Amino acid sequence: MRRTVRLAALLLATATAARAGVVTRVTLTGELGTASGPSFNSMAGPVSASFTPALTPTTLSVSIAPLAPAPALLASPVLPAPVKSEIVTAAAPLAVPAAAIPAANRERGPPLTREERAERTVSETARSWAVPTEKIFSEHDALVVGENHGSLASVRELTKALPGLAKAGVGVLGIEGLKRPSQDAVDAWLSGRAESLPAEVLSFSPKRRAAFEALFEKAKQHGVRVVALGLPLDVWSREAAELASEKTGDPMESFHRAPGEQLYRAQTGYEHGYNEAVAEVYLTRRNKSMAGFLAEAAAGGLKAVALVGQNHVDGPDALPFKLLGPKSAWGTLGRELAALGLKAFSLTLTGGEYLDVDAAKDDRAVRVASHAQAAQASPDGKPVFVPTGEGTGLYHAGGTVPGVVPTSRSRH
Repeated sequence: MRRTVRLAALLLATATAARAGVVTRVTLTGELGTASGPSFNSMAGPVSASFTPALTPTTLSVSIAPLAPAPALLASPVLPAPVKSEIVTAAAPLAVPAAAIPAANRERGPPLTREERAERTVSETARSWAVPTEKIFSEHDALVVGENHGSLASVRELTKALPGLAKAGVGVLGIEGLKRPSQDAVDAWLSGRAESLPAEVLSFSPKRRAAFEALFEKAKQHGVRVVALGLPLDVWSREAAELASEKTGDPMESFHRAPGEQLYRAQTGYEHGYNEAVAEVYLTRRNKSMAGFLAEAAAGGLKAVALVGQNHVDGPDALPFKLLGPKSAWGTLGRELAALGLKAFSLTLTGGEYLDVDAAKDDRAVRVASHAQAAQASPDGKPVFVPTGEGTGLYHAGGTVPGVVPTSRSRH
């Protein structure tokens, strides 16, 4: 059951599974080792069954190294070398060997500790948003950002980027975890009719509350409307149960469980009809629903940005429901936006800061191809943007990490 709860927390970014705790800044620098327990794929990205939020408040110092070859959970595509002329990089972190610093500068104070060097690297890395925003929005109506729900970098990078995004015409910021019943309260706060946001608005991500508060505040400052893309999770769990009953002929009650339990059941075994129902509801129908909310908010020619889990985004790793058995293409948010007449650019975001060590390890263990591409494009850990295809790209938020051996997972 602990494994199930953890799965629901990170995959679906819900407050019911997430446990409040001390957020420890984790920089992708330093030997992470291997995951300490079994992990599972999910709607939100990787999930660790051994999640332990109470960590010592230490910043890990890391050395960058390319990913070491390791057996991957999912087949990783052969990645072409990035076109160097198209890579956009930001300023390099300031963590440099002491020998490279002029003697006069070294004498200005005592040498930095390991923790101080890591902190400086994080702070320097966090200054730049290397994604070519203006170019993207000159050719697209929406930017869909695929994240791991254990990432702090995804929220903070968007917060930094919002002023530039607003100048490029962005008037809508869609958030997957934010639920539709909260939209009125969010609108009231954005318009100034309410002095504060109700506490339950950000209950979908308790450990990232401060980061989302800063993002919402920045959106308000720049006139960007924050839009809820999510429906209450019990809506999806009931739909999955009803569709599974329709496909199998079994009673709906035999399938009606919490979302995390439904996903876990589909990931640990194949049941014809049930697995297809789970994939259709949690991918295709959710993508259609989010696309509808985003398109409605962007009516009138506004540009839009959406922050969603990686499984909803076209990217280097073929994540969506590989463990579920069904072989059909269940679609992405970008595809559903295109069906509504909106051209979307899909961006995979890696690197930067995570909530804790487990989240960082799990992400690298599941999104193997994405991190391999980031390591190839930025071996020294600079923030870097890499175009990966027509309408797709990868943004590495900075930091270098040794390879992480993928943990064992069900391959049903």
